[in-house]
Amino acid sequence: MMKDLFILGILSTLYSMAVCKEMMADEKFELPCLIEANVTEADLKKFRSNGLKANEANANIKCMAKCLMEKREVLKKGVFDPEKVYADLIRMPELKGLEDQIKEAINICKTEKGANDCDTAFKITMCLREFKSRNI
Repeated sequence: MMKDLFILGILSTLYSMAVCKEMMADEKFELPCLIEANVTEADLKKFRSNGLKANEANANIKCMAKCLMEKREVLKKGVFDPEKVYADLIRMPELKGLEDQIKEAINICKTEKGANDCDTAFKITMCLREFKSRNI
């Protein structure tokens, strides 16, 4: 059970956008993506205070997800790279034995498509969050 909870935390940390507190800790990508996507503190605060509801995300929040995924090289030209995500995650010793759960989450969410690259990245991010909340 603890391993399952840990993998969900890792998935959320790696692929959630800046509005997720775990992602905000990643300073390497946070500031450049905040600037690139023109996300304001007010945008983040409003989205967080509304419980991270997908239907309340503005375009800047969605583009923040795209930026973060591109910086991690898991989204290139609007195409999600499930193999890279999987390869990155299974190399982590603390995730040993959770390969099936990782693969299931990625396979469910990799088909998400949006109206543009920002929307696609956001939909994948929200799918991973939803998978986490429903399945573990």
